Amino acid sequence: MNIGFFTDTYFPQINGVTYTLSMWKRELEKKDNRVQIYYPKSEYMPEKNEFALKSFEFPFYKEYNVAFPLVKGAKDLDIVHIHGLFSLAIAGLYTSRRYKLPKILTYHTPADEYISYMTRKKSIKNALIKTYNRWEKRLLNSCDVITVPSSVIKERLKEKGIEDAIILSNGLDLDFFKPVTTKNFRDKYKIQGGKVIGFCGRHGYEKHLEDLIRVADDFNGDILIAGSGPAHRHYKKLAAQKKNVRFLGFLDREDLPAFYSCLDVFVFPSTVETQGLTALEAMACGTPVVGANALALKETIEDGRTGYLYESGDIPELIQKIEICYDEKENLSKDCLDYVKRHSVEKTVEKLLDIYQNLLG
Repeated sequence: MNIGFFTDTYFPQINGVTYTLSMWKRELEKKDNRVQIYYPKSEYMPEKNEFALKSFEFPFYKEYNVAFPLVKGAKDLDIVHIHGLFSLAIAGLYTSRRYKLPKILTYHTPADEYISYMTRKKSIKNALIKTYNRWEKRLLNSCDVITVPSSVIKERLKEKGIEDAIILSNGLDLDFFKPVTTKNFRDKYKIQGGKVIGFCGRHGYEKHLEDLIRVADDFNGDILIAGSGPAHRHYKKLAAQKKNVRFLGFLDREDLPAFYSCLDVFVFPSTVETQGLTALEAMACGTPVVGANALALKETIEDGRTGYLYESGDIPELIQKIEICYDEKENLSKDCLDYVKRHSVEKTVEKLLDIYQNLLG
């Protein structure tokens, strides 16, 4: 089977979507399929079966490129799989229509949650959200199948008039994400003994890392924040007087299992997750998660089993839930390792192939 992935975000961007696509491509090709990835051109050098489309930098979000939806070399595809909601979605729709191919869309990101990056004026923001929601509904209803990574997002789309989405976990490479020894990592980043909590991911305002930073005065240990993003300077400024808050920058992917294993608790204050892949990565390393009681984290985190939920902005409750995790660390860690088995990438790709086969008849 020859599958075309059409995505608005790809390497060198580091996020859940890029790694999910890379992982799915690898697993699908293990099963004798071919995956061609179409993405906005950047400084990243394409590898085999990766096609960079001419693009320009999006002025409101400098890490994001917008591609011209002009696709070549797609006539041998069997199926179109769209992983974005903008220019590459248009490219996928065009390719599907031109070559009469079935099309599937995976809903990775609630883009309306990010419109505040474009404007802070309420009237303009509301108009943009209204316009976007009309486009989103039209796009999704034009696809043969829609997949979402959680039932929470399925219900969200249903409220927007999008019916019959299929729940498909992003999946996780459990051969890579697992508990590991942390001595070398601790030496590299000069992490002392004692309590350690932290976060890893994109630094956006919607991630609400201010909650984690505000814990610092009442936490007797180190707080490690890895990653970067458009709100990085904002968060560094907030933490400037917090001596136990450290920003590690982007970590090499090979360091991630050691980072998660180094933490006693992974704190995830984000309110916009469609699944919360980094929460699953932490759990796969035996680290319980305390996350915001919002969107998909309400489902990804099994309250009292793999961690705890707290109300976004409620710092006393966040501190309390972190302390409970310390009290119950051994049992929570065991449950985390058991829980993530259901999210293995092998199970995800098996289900994805069934969806493809059904579409192809």
